Amino acid sequence: MIKGIAAALLAALIVAGVIVGVFYLFFRGIILWLAAIFAGAFIVGLLILFAIIFIFCIIVFFALFYYLAEKKPEVTPGEYKLDEEKGKNE
Repeated sequence: MIKGIAAALLAALIVAGVIVGVFYLFFRGIILWLAAIFAGAFIVGLLILFAIIFIFCIIVFFALFYYLAEKKPEVTPGEYKLDEEKGKNE
């Protein structure tokens, strides 16, 4: 029984020490400082990712018009029959 009481007291002291340590770090500003560093890194990462996606979208946008301008179908006048179509049952 004494082992159980001693273990409970030791666990209570450890939990109290962790809580006091967290409050000490919080009120010293270390946790806030780390949170600010992570928030700043997150914002910078988002800006870099946005720039990469934005540049990629601009390139794809102009490539679309280039593709549409270059791929004009050639239509020759004449009478076509159904068996002259290409791509079906070749």
